Amino acid sequence: MTVRLRPILAAAFTVAGLVLIAIAALHYARAARGQSEGREAFERRLAGGYTPVSQSTTRRDDLPRAAALPAQAGYPFGQPIAKIRIPAAQMDWVVFGGTDDATLEKGPGHVPGTAMPGSDGPPQNCVITAHRDQHFRHLGWLRKGHVIELETTAGTKRYRVVSREIVTPKTVRVLNPTPKPRLTLITCYPFTYIGSAPKRLVVVAEPIARVTRPRAVVAPATR
Repeated sequence: MTVRLRPILAAAFTVAGLVLIAIAALHYARAARGQSEGREAFERRLAGGYTPVSQSTTRRDDLPRAAALPAQAGYPFGQPIAKIRIPAAQMDWVVFGGTDDATLEKGPGHVPGTAMPGSDGPPQNCVITAHRDQHFRHLGWLRKGHVIELETTAGTKRYRVVSREIVTPKTVRVLNPTPKPRLTLITCYPFTYIGSAPKRLVVVAEPIARVTRPRAVVAPATR
């Protein structure tokens, strides 16, 4: 009886493994398609507005979903609102408005109620989050001094990483408004943890001041 069960169990485990691989492949394929469509939509948005869409309520992981302040009227849920580039972490992604699972599957999501990418003034703190096994899987590579670029319809802003820390999901202070402009990136931690990770990695960056060089004065030619 045991001998007969072996091939059956082997076949069952093989099928189960293939199903899991197919599910993972579909997940990453949807993410790739979301980024491709998001890039096209972002390029179109550079020339025009966006159309707000409804936000899904499903949740895959315990990432920040909203700040203490409410989202502004007409917030672009699910729409591409920026591009984030981090050469040191080999990251180049389209950022979408909102943090529901459907949005985070497409790419990093902006936390509603925090400062919009590219905006000036309160609440100053722009928070972007993504899953540790997808678009922010290299976030742990960042160290102080690394440069982050955030492109929006208003132009491209450059930031420099000033700190990183490990916190619990209940540490909501990282979402709070700040007195000065700040870019906060959050993902679950540890990266290799199986299941819902118990910690969060928070990377904070501040704008790089633009240096204006004085124009050289050319002396008039003498005869």
